[in-house]
Amino acid sequence: MSAPSLRLRELLARRAGSLALSLLLSALALLAAFGLLAFSGHFITATAIAGGAAASAAAFDIFRPGATIRLFAIVRTAGRYGERLVSHEAVLRLLAGLRQRLYARLVALTPEPLARWSEGDLLQRIVGDVDALAEAPLRAGLPLAGGAAVAGAAVLVVAAADANLLVPAATGLAAAALLPAATAWRSRRDGEVLARYAAQRRDALVDALRGLTTLSLCGAWPIWRETWLTDDAQLLRAQFAQRLRESLGQALALLLLGGAAVALLARADAAGVSVAQAPWIAAAVLGLLASWEALAPLTAAWLAWGRARAALQRLDTLVATPPLLAFPDLAALPPARGALELEAAGYRYAGRDGGLAPTTLSLAPGARLCVRGESGAGKSTLAALLARSLDPQQGRVRLDGVDLRDYDEASLRARVAVLFQRPHLFAASVAENLRIADATADDARLRAVLQAVALDTWLAQLPQGLDTPLGEYGSGLSGGEARRLALARTLLRPAVLFVLDEPYEGLDAPLRRRVAAGMDAWIGAATLVLISHHAVPLAESATTLDLQSIATAIGGRSVS
Repeated sequence: MSAPSLRLRELLARRAGSLALSLLLSALALLAAFGLLAFSGHFITATAIAGGAAASAAAFDIFRPGATIRLFAIVRTAGRYGERLVSHEAVLRLLAGLRQRLYARLVALTPEPLARWSEGDLLQRIVGDVDALAEAPLRAGLPLAGGAAVAGAAVLVVAAADANLLVPAATGLAAAALLPAATAWRSRRDGEVLARYAAQRRDALVDALRGLTTLSLCGAWPIWRETWLTDDAQLLRAQFAQRLRESLGQALALLLLGGAAVALLARADAAGVSVAQAPWIAAAVLGLLASWEALAPLTAAWLAWGRARAALQRLDTLVATPPLLAFPDLAALPPARGALELEAAGYRYAGRDGGLAPTTLSLAPGARLCVRGESGAGKSTLAALLARSLDPQQGRVRLDGVDLRDYDEASLRARVAVLFQRPHLFAASVAENLRIADATADDARLRAVLQAVALDTWLAQLPQGLDTPLGEYGSGLSGGEARRLALARTLLRPAVLFVLDEPYEGLDAPLRRRVAAGMDAWIGAATLVLISHHAVPLAESATTLDLQSIATAIGGRSVS
């Protein structure tokens, strides 16, 4: 089986029509710019020659050439606008599809092995590297195609003027196209260096911002700031080196084309120019100079191509990482009831303390289990096993008599709802955040679930009610409010097993009791596993599991 990839060629094939149209429009715009200057030179020279005699001046047609020049100007403007419109639309849709595939792959890598990547480097890959891929068609493909079209047009104009002038013209055009591009011969290596420096800088920035308060209080912020500025300066130097190389390529192109134009004039003068040839000689010289507009971006195009290749390689490395978990295809499953069993299920993290000691328990449908234990006893690990974001290293976890490893992913996610310790709230309205769990929930149901988690008073105070927008990560909410809003979203899931990791965080004792009662009533016949260091009884029939005692016991213990 081949390694997973983003299948960029498939995405490009889907946009082949739009990309081909943008190539055509770009070539037309560049050819029109070339024709505008070349034909203007031909027209002005022919006009000057015709004006030398009254008879020729009277017979000279200025209207059709003038209309042709206007046509070139219109095509140039319309072509550039159309190319920008079509190419950017195609590339933005291409990147949208690319991001969808990338994020779908990242879901399979969450939380492991994705957590092994540093956050800054991961952010650089899924943001900076994806954006760098846009440079391939926009800053590489279009200029290269346009340069080839204009160079061909320049050769045709020179041939029309005098076939003997092809050698200096073709030599100058080839040198102007190839020698500047040679300045980008290390483009792929430069792209890899830039991506690495950008990842290092972003990684240092993420770490610094996360610990900004602590670093400031400890007086260590100036040291971290200098470290980040060093990484920033390193990236800026690499970017500046690329810009210098790009500028050198443009200067070489202009110098070589100017030299070719001078050589063409010298050769034409030495061979002698007839009156009929003079306008074409002018068109050839000005056409050579006009081709700089198409050939000057070639160095930047090769540099952009190198950055895009390096970005694609980094993304493919991420995508090809094998997932920790594998889900089968659609499975035949018994009816959803919520019966949960752990059969000596345990997990230990490599290289560090913590994890879940082998644990055996059995919960009937609708049961309530309160899990307690000190930090490191395995509470969050238990939640991860029940959600199947981890597989037990020993033993089994069964839901309704079926090992979780035998569930297809869609069926498992439909039956199990989990509130982890670090839920995410989006920069959207309250209703939009809640409807992530149940898109069909009406406003009455949203208000009801908010009441169940004691957020009804909070909701009544919001200026726009359920339509009130939240800031990034739920900014503007207290820790307890954000936690309960995430809890309400979890409760909206039509699941048969709810696993809630520290839902009472940030709440005082009376509020914990109110939330516990509302939550218990809302879940109803579903099974609840509540992980909390707060002693809040759910029901008289609730079972308590102390993971600390299991961690210290040999072989674990059984709870029924």
